[in-house]
Amino acid sequence: MDVSQYLEIFIDETKEHLQNLSDQLMVLEQEPENMDVINEIFRAAHSLKGMAGTMGFKRMQRLTHDMENVFQEIRSENMKVESELIDVLFRALDALEAYLNEIMETANEGTEENEEIVNTLNAIAAKATGKEAPEQAAKAPEGGKEETSADSGDGEGEAKYQSISISDFEKHTFEKAQNDNQNIFGITVSLQESCILKAARAFLVFKALEELGEVIKAVPSVQDIEDEKFEMDFSLLYFTKESLETVKNAIESVSEVKHAVVGIYTLPDLHTSDSAVEKPETKVEEPEVKEPVAKAPVAAQQAVKKQGAKPAQKTAQKNAQQKTAKPTVGRTVRVDIEKLDVLMNLVSELIIAKNGIVSTSSADEESRLNSALNEQIEYLESVTTNLHESVMKVRMVPIESVVNRFPRMIRDLTKKLGKKMELHMSGEETELDRTVIDEIGDPLQHLLRNSADHGLESNEERIALGKDEVGHIYLDAYQDGNNVNIEVRDDGAGINVEKVRNKAIEKGTITPEQAEAMTDKEIIDLLFRPSFSTAEQITDVSGRGVGLDVVKTKIEGLGGNIECKTEMGEGSSFIIRLPLTLAIIQALMVELGTEKYAIPLGNIQTIEDIPFSEVKHVQTKEVINLRDAVIPLIRLDKILDVEPGEFKPESLTVVIVSKGDKQAGLVVDNLIGQQEIVIKSIGDYINCSKLIGGATILGDGEIALILEVNTLV
Repeated sequence: MDVSQYLEIFIDETKEHLQNLSDQLMVLEQEPENMDVINEIFRAAHSLKGMAGTMGFKRMQRLTHDMENVFQEIRSENMKVESELIDVLFRALDALEAYLNEIMETANEGTEENEEIVNTLNAIAAKATGKEAPEQAAKAPEGGKEETSADSGDGEGEAKYQSISISDFEKHTFEKAQNDNQNIFGITVSLQESCILKAARAFLVFKALEELGEVIKAVPSVQDIEDEKFEMDFSLLYFTKESLETVKNAIESVSEVKHAVVGIYTLPDLHTSDSAVEKPETKVEEPEVKEPVAKAPVAAQQAVKKQGAKPAQKTAQKNAQQKTAKPTVGRTVRVDIEKLDVLMNLVSELIIAKNGIVSTSSADEESRLNSALNEQIEYLESVTTNLHESVMKVRMVPIESVVNRFPRMIRDLTKKLGKKMELHMSGEETELDRTVIDEIGDPLQHLLRNSADHGLESNEERIALGKDEVGHIYLDAYQDGNNVNIEVRDDGAGINVEKVRNKAIEKGTITPEQAEAMTDKEIIDLLFRPSFSTAEQITDVSGRGVGLDVVKTKIEGLGGNIECKTEMGEGSSFIIRLPLTLAIIQALMVELGTEKYAIPLGNIQTIEDIPFSEVKHVQTKEVINLRDAVIPLIRLDKILDVEPGEFKPESLTVVIVSKGDKQAGLVVDNLIGQQEIVIKSIGDYINCSKLIGGATILGDGEIALILEVNTLV
């Protein structure tokens, strides 16, 4: 069976289980006596073990098996949860994540054995039971199998294979095997009582054995195994050149196999020594096998199909149902993001077509065919709008999928930096476009690490300042109109503006004269410059000056912006504003000369008609005074090098846009109106300015460029 077809399911399910393990371990560290949490961790480890075993990832299976053993001892009240155990379990979790990353890149778990972690887990479990840990517990057996448990010894289980007889026509096969110096083994495989997919597990046993030799006969028959017409065990006759121990280990590495009894198979007239084999003539009153058992894997694969699903798929479904800490809604389905992109492109083309019809129908008031056409156009517009909203909802993902890994990160930083700190999160259910979700994780991680290392004072300093010894970091997400705001703040020392100013002068970023004229906010914005850091020493947490500039670049690449607010002694706050979607937006269409441009509606505050007499100059820059606010004017025609039109207006049409607390007035020649536009990436064809965020196709087929307001303000 080709299990590679289940790799995507395995990866998705494993991510969920690992995140669940991480969350539950965080709770367990605070509530070591919570049996619900302990049981949930045990179930997650057990599910992971089964999934890894089904996929053939033996090292991953072995590590989760050892974690499961430890929690079995905790459940049995043979041991207590201590901080040292939590540390080891987190290291085991990191190792499992490393296995998963390797699987995602190469479809293979790699060769890392994680011997130290396995040895430690085995020693902890052995100490709880009062038994000595096996000496070679961590060494990977041949084929990377998991270490078999104590209940799988040869003395366990009944050797039912001894009752298997061979017919006359099969004898020559056994003679040939002896002449080829092959071992003839009898095998009885017992499955766990909790095993659900017996035929699937039997197939995996056949598959494991085929890699080492050849299965000759099975009892019950192949057909009965296919139809699951057997209890919890079955027996085989098997030819191989491998050792008995190797065969036994290969079988017991299959998930949900309780134990395997393997021994030399003999008949009164069939010798297994290396000497010449006497040809037996004894007739055996056993019905002949109707088909060669060598075909068992194919037949077993059919048996799996008869059960309605592939084993890994059913295992994945079962594992999903076992999650109890955070139950998932059953009415969900995983969809490849590329398929959603195709659907989104089709919706985009539909909207462009709709805009074309609207443009044509409104070109000449007298040329409209009839009112029925207008009704159909309105209906089409309603349908496309609803379809667009539905597709966008499909693409929306809760931000929880990104932020749920940060509590573990803060926990690790607490130990690494020697600072007591807590992370408080809110708004995890806030949804963002999947494209944004995939990119926002690293910037948020930078900001949190920055707060932990630079923002919060040491424990001693906080006590001396009369603050709570435990530092607090807050991660809040909330929707604000067409944007989602994510705020990372702390109650630390705040940013020392003078220190930043002096560092900028020292590095030659600004001159002393420029520094004197700059406001505190402009000084703080210097932190977003490349290679700018105020850290006194470089650590593995921060200090290399590659944090905030990367954050700003990444966020602006997503069509968002970031600003920083700080107060000495009170803490700092970084506010990220992101668009809800990157595909289709509402925009204001404007004209500059003979060219058309789109301004995203989310950035627009108001539109004003300003007489020329109200335009003033401050430090050679044009400004207007609007409702007691001084707003700088930006002449778009000059910035974009647009030739002025022949029409000479009597006043200025100014579009007031904002970016955080900043405002600016964009001077345009004419307003076309609000329109739903499709953002098309310009790509690498044109090395455009940062002023242009993309392009769109208008209803009449013209191309209009979309202005990136964040770079203008």
